[in-house]
Amino acid sequence: MLTIIVPTRNEAANIYPLLERLALAMEGIPFGVLFVDDSTDETPEAVSAAAGKFAFPVRLIARPPERRNGLSGAVVEGFQQADGEWLCVMDADLQHPPEVIPTLLARAQEAGADVVVGSRQATGWGPRGLNRRRALTSQLLTILARAWFPRLLKNVSDPLTGLFLVRRRALNVDALRPDGFKILLELLIRCPGLRVSEVHFNFAARHEGESKADFREGMRFFRHLLRLRATANQSFPRLIVVALGSVALDTAVLVALSYLWPYWLAAILSAELFILLRFAVTQTWVLGGGRTVPGWPSFRRFFISNQLSLFLARLPLLYLLISRWHLPTAAAGIVALILEGIIRYALSEQWVFSLRGIGMGPRSLYRYDLHGILGVESQVRLPELAYFETAAPLAHVDIGLRIDRQGTPSPQPGAIIYDERLSRFGFGVAIMPGSFTEVVVSPALEKAPYALYKSILEPVLRWAFAHKGAALVYGGCVAHDGRATLIIPTEDKGKTGAVLQAVTQGEAFLSDDFTILMADGRVFSYPKPITVTQEVLHQTAVTVTMKWPRQMEMWLRNRFYSPWGRRAGLAASRQHWPVATLNIYWQRLLAPPKVPVTRLLPQVQLSDRARLTAVMALAPGGGMTALPAKEAAAFIHARSQAAQGFPPYALLDERLADWQGTNSRAAAQTIIQQACHRLAHPHHYSLTSSLNTDLLNTDLLNTDLLNTDLLNTEH
Repeated sequence: MLTIIVPTRNEAANIYPLLERLALAMEGIPFGVLFVDDSTDETPEAVSAAAGKFAFPVRLIARPPERRNGLSGAVVEGFQQADGEWLCVMDADLQHPPEVIPTLLARAQEAGADVVVGSRQATGWGPRGLNRRRALTSQLLTILARAWFPRLLKNVSDPLTGLFLVRRRALNVDALRPDGFKILLELLIRCPGLRVSEVHFNFAARHEGESKADFREGMRFFRHLLRLRATANQSFPRLIVVALGSVALDTAVLVALSYLWPYWLAAILSAELFILLRFAVTQTWVLGGGRTVPGWPSFRRFFISNQLSLFLARLPLLYLLISRWHLPTAAAGIVALILEGIIRYALSEQWVFSLRGIGMGPRSLYRYDLHGILGVESQVRLPELAYFETAAPLAHVDIGLRIDRQGTPSPQPGAIIYDERLSRFGFGVAIMPGSFTEVVVSPALEKAPYALYKSILEPVLRWAFAHKGAALVYGGCVAHDGRATLIIPTEDKGKTGAVLQAVTQGEAFLSDDFTILMADGRVFSYPKPITVTQEVLHQTAVTVTMKWPRQMEMWLRNRFYSPWGRRAGLAASRQHWPVATLNIYWQRLLAPPKVPVTRLLPQVQLSDRARLTAVMALAPGGGMTALPAKEAAAFIHARSQAAQGFPPYALLDERLADWQGTNSRAAAQTIIQQACHRLAHPHHYSLTSSLNTDLLNTDLLNTDLLNTDLLNTEH
């Protein structure tokens, strides 16, 4: 049961249109509507008159003047009186489209979320649908809220929206202290630890009436923000005391020591003394409530960050203020300490002031329909999935990918986390698996879409396909007259060349790297851009179609993506180096040599799907052996498991495989076995004449192809 809570004040003209649209949008979903009214017009009468005209229950709480404490207070009273398992809050002015509520509810159930935020689509000025002044005001308030609560608001792109859905049992109503308009902000701060998901919507124009936002409400918001900051975290007042005491003591010691030594040496000595003292007091009093908090290894990070701010900020500032501007030592010390603190805060993991970091919602979403099996919605354009991109809304979104603009994604309950601890400048990902799987990545990955796909999205897709009854298997695939041949190398070479050779001789192209395989033997295309290796450049057809400057460019890029470089990176990752972050910046500096097959071979024939009739094992020397059903199934599964990318691919693949006790690898293996039962026996199968039959050995199965060492070769 869902209860829709609608706070109202002078919205009489909007009541009936709202209920009409809710009736249409919520058809088949049990729900009720609860109006909490603070009006001075005929809104209560309008609610009462409309209630009997609809099949769903409509209730009204008409609050007397002495109970009216703003929109947030009305919502909290609605929380207390509502009886649904799910509670949805929305405005009555139809700027929140009722049609999005079923999507919020479905997302909550699929993602296992406690809160689903209706995030307004935004531009650089703020939410779309508002005039320029109101949009800019909303944007500035969002920036202010994020600056005060950088960690608690990391997982929410639009913390000031008025449209959201919350699970009743996850809500601690007694902890809420409502004031003003922004009840979602109150909820997120007072009830930490909630699992949050988002649905983006277009903010509509107001239907009737006028906005209640004014200068007084703005002042009320500032007061609310200050009270939240002072009371939501009991350590905050203590932190302020420590900061002020540190400034006073540090300045006093600086002045005293400056009589004995140069000011720069005095500044270093006083800073080192109070770094130790401040850490000890913060550990035992600010965070520990009078007792020591475990985690002294964190002192290393604390010490390094303070050393950097001392030598890169405070000392240069003191030089400028004392040696150049001739300020007294005490005044210069106070100014330098304050400015150093601001710089350290601005550059910290918690908050980075940048235009990209303060946006409220996505400026664009990219949608990918993978043959109707999976739907992917992403805030980053994914060139690896370009073949599947669609402008049409997806029938169902299975995987949502978004950027955490504020830095490293925060852990949420049940999330799979990988973080190289470099904040927004490094590699970080949080994956929340479910019927809807949310993938949140750090901003650095936005400009490295190939690394994002290979290291993060591909293992997620393999897991999601298995839960949809499909297997994403390693191998190139070609087809002729609807009959598909899967070509899988025993080592990681030769596959793309064999596929392109078959294509140039008349076969249709489905894929060259991974292929979607169904249990009934159908294969679906998965045409990612082709990596242009030396082998590919030696193909005659490619040489003819690609001009020599482009060939030279691809050759040079390929030199920088050689196998030895990958092996070196994997070795460094085992020493716990931040190789995933290095990979991001390497790819941002020099993109991988990838080209769509249609650009390599403009005359290529593409096939969308076919029936699997042969599995060919490709030996390093180029010879191919057709495998019978049982050996084919084992070979496909083993090579698919061995085909992994750069870190954290293997880690994510392993954790996803056993998520909540499920075994996606076993599910994929079963799909492969069922598909291979339909294979023709190799003695009765002859590959289509377009392939080079001299490469085939169908009379004798080369048992070396199933050698364990070969199967474990990494892709």
